[in-house]
Amino acid sequence: MCGIFGIINDKKNQAANTVLDGLKKLEYRGYDSWGISIIDEGKNQIQVDKHIGKIGEAKTNLPPGKIALGHTRWATHGGVTDNNAHPHLDCTKKIAVIHNGIVENYQELKEELLVKDHKFISETDTEVIAHLIEEKSKSKSIKEAIFETFKLLRGSNAIAVLDFTSQAIIACRNGSPLVVGIGSDQYFLASDVPAFLKETNKVYFLNDGDAVILSNSGIKLFNIETGKEKNLISQILDWKLEDAEKNGFPHFLLKEIYEQLKTIPKTTSINEKQIKELSEKIKSGYKVILTGCGTASYCALATKYFFAQIGIDAQAIPSYEFMPFSKFIDEKTIVFAISQSGETADTLIAVKEAKKRGAEIIAVINARGSTLERLADTVLSVGAGPEIAVVSTKAFTSQLATLYLLTTAVTDRLEEGKVKIINLGKVLTKWLDVQSIKRLVSLAKRLMDEEHIYLIGKHINYPATLEFALKIKETSYVHAEPFSAGELKHGVITLIQKGTPCFVLASNDEVKDEVLSSAAEIKARGGLIIGVAPFESNEFDVLIKTPDLGDLTVFANIIVGQLLGYYLGVGRGADPDKPRNLAKSVTVK
Repeated sequence: MCGIFGIINDKKNQAANTVLDGLKKLEYRGYDSWGISIIDEGKNQIQVDKHIGKIGEAKTNLPPGKIALGHTRWATHGGVTDNNAHPHLDCTKKIAVIHNGIVENYQELKEELLVKDHKFISETDTEVIAHLIEEKSKSKSIKEAIFETFKLLRGSNAIAVLDFTSQAIIACRNGSPLVVGIGSDQYFLASDVPAFLKETNKVYFLNDGDAVILSNSGIKLFNIETGKEKNLISQILDWKLEDAEKNGFPHFLLKEIYEQLKTIPKTTSINEKQIKELSEKIKSGYKVILTGCGTASYCALATKYFFAQIGIDAQAIPSYEFMPFSKFIDEKTIVFAISQSGETADTLIAVKEAKKRGAEIIAVINARGSTLERLADTVLSVGAGPEIAVVSTKAFTSQLATLYLLTTAVTDRLEEGKVKIINLGKVLTKWLDVQSIKRLVSLAKRLMDEEHIYLIGKHINYPATLEFALKIKETSYVHAEPFSAGELKHGVITLIQKGTPCFVLASNDEVKDEVLSSAAEIKARGGLIIGVAPFESNEFDVLIKTPDLGDLTVFANIIVGQLLGYYLGVGRGADPDKPRNLAKSVTVK
């Protein structure tokens, strides 16, 4: 979940500042603390600068140099302190280590090192790695010492090592993401492409079991287990620098919400071959299981409703609750694994178990080069581009649009589905005008001091309430609790008091009257009813009117939650791009 960035042969001889700028682009991966290590040719040991707090406005006083390695942290082992910030040094201060993951056996490794008189200054599992490498390098080459150390680490990990003696950065991957950027006479290592996208879009995504050595002479790829060199085959990404910049928006989150006007329709122009092939398998009787975590799990649940509309009993199982149900998976099962990053630990665990049982794995992803992409038999890459805000918006709606198109293909209506999705983009563009935003801002101001908000919906609008509520919680820290409308009379209605805000998400569908009946019950207990729907009703005290798009109305209803969460968060002083305690990619269990 942490951010890693390093550079070899910085053209400006300001490697520390280059790394600092790159880390700022990775702050969504962790923002408890940050640190940079650099090789200063005038010194005989590595220089380090590290601090707690967000990196956004940070500066570094490290000296000039061409090689540096840095880290932005999401704390796991050890509190948020300067000492616990990465990089961590060995006793000689000639080896600096940064790390993404958790070393599950670090305590026993540390005890062995303490016996050998190694001195520790932090509470982290990462510092153990630096001292292990130091110990092994006494009798082995630095490459061998790092590879052997890495093989001792239990858990999902990625490490990067700055070695003073060889003037190199050496990195190893097992589970946590790493990508190499190949520039013009300079080389980069990062957790994610935006860190170096300004300089190059020529990349190599490390596989599990890969290691790379970056030096002035270039990049070498190795198999960690055997130590043998491998052939590195790079690829060119179609990402552009502006995809990872704010482009005049105050926050990435707001930019990415508006980008949905283009990213949702874009789904109609990609994945057609894969969608048609999968639809034929589903028509032939394959079972369908959808899985993901957080926002991705709500995408799975919404897709389950889309499948139900065409008469297919798909199962939506959150990845963190997947194992008890894995026994029902066989060779005639298709598992759709949904993940923005493709690195979500619980989702990967579920996928690996499903593969063992013979299932066909479909990765529904946005980020490229991920572990999930490599595990999958088929990839549905939704093409939303870099999503920098921790809160997922455009990736979610692109995934949902892609899976909706799949359901239309199963009923031989793919072309009709494309027309509807393209029209959705046009209608959303007209709907999100100045007046609509003013109404949302006004509502956000009205709710600014609320600490409890409730939401109800039914059928396809039930997963919409889950996602709507999550956006409110993530961005503004307001307690937002969603319910199926049918749950009201089974205990939930006791929560309603005079003035309690309650959102009612609805569409012009067969359950419209039932939802309005539930709204009337809440209103009778004094609740403030806020309708999010394409129609007016006497039950609504406030209406945020959404376009009437049939079964696709749910997209507009969800976007209301995204925007409202954003404006509430800004108004309450939260950082909508980097919510407290959250990181973009949850790569540990």
